[in-house]
Amino acid sequence: MLISNENLRKRKYKIIIKTLILLFFSFLLAWLACQLIYDNKVNELKNIQAQKLLSTSALFNRELGSLSDLLLLLAQTKALANNKGDRWQNQELPAKYLQQIQDHFIQFGHASSKISQLRWLDYNGQEIVRVDFSAEQAKVAEPKERQNKQARYYFNQAMKVAPPNIYFSPIDLNVEHNKVVEPYEPSIRATIQTSAETHLFEGLLIVNYRLDNLLAAIKQDSIAEAQINIVNHQGYWLLNPLPEKEWGFMLQEPQLSLKNESPQLWQYQSQHPAGGDIIINNQLSSFVPLATFLGSKFGADNNTLMLYTISDSRFLANARSNSLLIALGIFLSLTLVGLTVNWREYRHQSLLIALSLKLRAEQQELKRVNQILLENIARQQLLQDELVEANKLSSLGLMVAGVAHELNTPIGGAIMSVSNAENANVLLKKAMLEGITKTQFSEGVDSIASNLNMAKINLDKAVGHIKHFKRLAIDRVNEDYITCSLDVIVTDLIISLEPRLKAVKVALVNDIEPELHLISRPGIISQVLENLIINSLNHGFESEQQGIIAIKARRLLEDKICITVSDNGSGIPQAMQSALFEPFVTSGRSKGNIGLGLYMVNQWVTKLLAGKLSFVSEQNGSSEFATQFTIILPIDSSDSLTS
Repeated sequence: MLISNENLRKRKYKIIIKTLILLFFSFLLAWLACQLIYDNKVNELKNIQAQKLLSTSALFNRELGSLSDLLLLLAQTKALANNKGDRWQNQELPAKYLQQIQDHFIQFGHASSKISQLRWLDYNGQEIVRVDFSAEQAKVAEPKERQNKQARYYFNQAMKVAPPNIYFSPIDLNVEHNKVVEPYEPSIRATIQTSAETHLFEGLLIVNYRLDNLLAAIKQDSIAEAQINIVNHQGYWLLNPLPEKEWGFMLQEPQLSLKNESPQLWQYQSQHPAGGDIIINNQLSSFVPLATFLGSKFGADNNTLMLYTISDSRFLANARSNSLLIALGIFLSLTLVGLTVNWREYRHQSLLIALSLKLRAEQQELKRVNQILLENIARQQLLQDELVEANKLSSLGLMVAGVAHELNTPIGGAIMSVSNAENANVLLKKAMLEGITKTQFSEGVDSIASNLNMAKINLDKAVGHIKHFKRLAIDRVNEDYITCSLDVIVTDLIISLEPRLKAVKVALVNDIEPELHLISRPGIISQVLENLIINSLNHGFESEQQGIIAIKARRLLEDKICITVSDNGSGIPQAMQSALFEPFVTSGRSKGNIGLGLYMVNQWVTKLLAGKLSFVSEQNGSSEFATQFTIILPIDSSDSLTS
């Protein structure tokens, strides 16, 4: 059959449409690849900067973390204490006490190489004792060298902080005689007030802590991908890769600030005080606040520091260029391949369409029908497998929920007991600080012991539940034939079903012959019994109906065991009894049941346990039990299956 012009035009039109679609998707994939490659590079850079921020913050906090302890240790030393009740005013302190303080300051300062100065000022800001430390040498200031610091900001702010609270100054450069000391000495000051009742005189203890080594170590840790910077709350650099940009607020050079040099970054940092990252001019900047005691409520309001890293602009510029080149290659490759395929398709279709049109239609119809048939078969098989698996997992899920419910009570009791013991411990500590009596101590210890004993009892109960569930869960997944005790299997199962049984008025009776051991798969036996019990609860009894389910097991012969599961419920309808073990047979489909429970029980008993399953049921019968399932199992299932 010859192809018509109309058909040829339609084929050409389709080829053009496919070509346009190909170009669109090629461009889309290339753009996505470009963005993905670039984003991966940005994320890699973010991870590098995040690690650098983390390590730098840890180094900073570790260095300054013990400063408050140093000051408290200094303030509480006996060398500064007022042991005789004498009161001294300003510079009336006797020489022997001055010498005692100076000697202690020298000894204390030598204990840390980071201490640059120790001072004790009176309440007017006059230095009474000052010891400077440099190059492991201590220099005691002579009376004429001692200065009055009443005009310094840190003295005025520190005098507002009542003891025993500590004041921390912002980090700045050391200043002497109104001039910044060179070479620069980055320092932080920690102060605590002293009173005449507890110390030799009323005033202010000050520790100057040098940070030059710390800042130098941080600067040396910078890399091109993450250049480390530290700025204060005004945006001035305390640390910058270019030293000439540092300490603008101390050098009276307001232009040397992040706020002035990069307003966009400064504004973004101000809007995200908890930290973040931003890309500006091909430079990735990541920042976090320095989480130290510098921002504590006893420090100055301007102690906030921001740590940020910035990458060299070449990294992201190169990443963008490389991603664009790769995307262009992907686009050209996809386009070339697609156009080649389209052209060949067009050429072959133009030659063969006249001969293959009818055959193609028949093949497509046959393929469609076959595909529908295969899909239906596959869907049916998949549905059946999923239903079987879902039913198996459902029982384990109910077990987990039951165990979790049973664990709530003992764990809750243990938590309450531990909480009560903790409260008793807090009260005991408080009483010890205020002066404890023997009665209070005895009552506190007895209360703690009683609550801990109650917590132990509750935790022992929880451990018992967990042991039962653990053994049951291990059995369910174990596919090996092992020696097991039927009594233990049934006991573990009953414990896992207790939450379900509590919700109904049906009693579960356990009548298992003692010392009944067999070689089998305990997990499968447990699932068989569980399905039979759940089947009785779902189909044999109405809501609020009272009844009994009995599990009984006896040794039948030397190599056989007989297990029965009986109930006095409503029985099984006569019409269903002949097909009871067939799949998808159920009387409770309206309740959501799928009819696979007894089918799986029969398969497990006969195929996996090498046993036999039978039942008798009489609706509205006069016997003690309306329905009874009987399971005959060999003592050694593994041998039975092998033979």
